[in-house]
Amino acid sequence: MGIIAERITKARKELGLNQKELAKKANLTEANLSRYENGIREPKSAVLARLADALEVSTDYLVGLTDEKNYDSYDVNKKDEDDILLALKDLESRLKNSDSITFCGQPASDEAIDGILHSIKAGISLAISDIKRK
Repeated sequence: MGIIAERITKARKELGLNQKELAKKANLTEANLSRYENGIREPKSAVLARLADALEVSTDYLVGLTDEKNYDSYDVNKKDEDDILLALKDLESRLKNSDSITFCGQPASDEAIDGILHSIKAGISLAISDIKRK
């Protein structure tokens, strides 16, 4: 069983949820959740984000980038957090309200832009984690 499968199962059990409850909370079918927990399939980024929200953990935790379950455990002050969120919202608005990002000559879809923003958030998380290690 892979790290994602193990962590989804562990986080679900820690919340006291059964598969049916988590599937409903994350807007998944029970069959797909079972496949993720048994390591048969790995969730795509959008599904991983929904699982992380439903399990009250970060996606970084689910994929094994960190052992910290959520971003609250990082030592970021409120001003830093507000600045980061403001910058991300501004970036999201700029990306979604323009055709500046294209793939194969076509404007990026909302899903693609969400993936880009998710990656940026993951990068911020890694940077914070690296700073804490130093």
